[in-house]
Amino acid sequence: MEFEEVQNIWGAQDAQSIYRVDEKELYGKVLGRKRKALRITNISELLLICVNMGAGGYVWYLNTRGVFFIYVMGGWMIAVALLCVVSRVRRIASGRRFDRSVRGELQHALAVARYQVRLSQFSRWNIVLIGALCVFGMWESGKSPWVGVLVGLFFAVTYYLSGFEHGCYRRQKERLESLYDKLER
Repeated sequence: MEFEEVQNIWGAQDAQSIYRVDEKELYGKVLGRKRKALRITNISELLLICVNMGAGGYVWYLNTRGVFFIYVMGGWMIAVALLCVVSRVRRIASGRRFDRSVRGELQHALAVARYQVRLSQFSRWNIVLIGALCVFGMWESGKSPWVGVLVGLFFAVTYYLSGFEHGCYRRQKERLESLYDKLER
């Protein structure tokens, strides 16, 4: 190999950028994160709908004493289920506005992750409200105060543990935001 050939090869290498983005791999990574966010959100929504609708109807059915707070709790749970159905329909319909490029898929994944964080936060506050209604219902029906304390403690622990799940969703959203910022740069 002559010196001029080596010099031409080095010159060609200097013209290429050192860091290149494999768009196909990036697109696959974005699609994978989007699918994960969609799967988690679908499961969360369906669980919220089924559990709240089932538990709300069951609470209304079992409330033979006519305890006001229990009726309110059952009605609230059914209302939450219906609200989740409406939110789900809106989320699915809004998914059609994103284009099918890397940027569009990432924006869609980010929108789903933001929705999941809001849904998780709403679910955490819902635990507080349902716990309070349950404790007030026990108080109104004349149950032992210790039963109310134990039920309140159960809901407090549930709220605390749901914070770990909410943190996972926030970290996933932050990772997607970081990837979006890198893509924009």
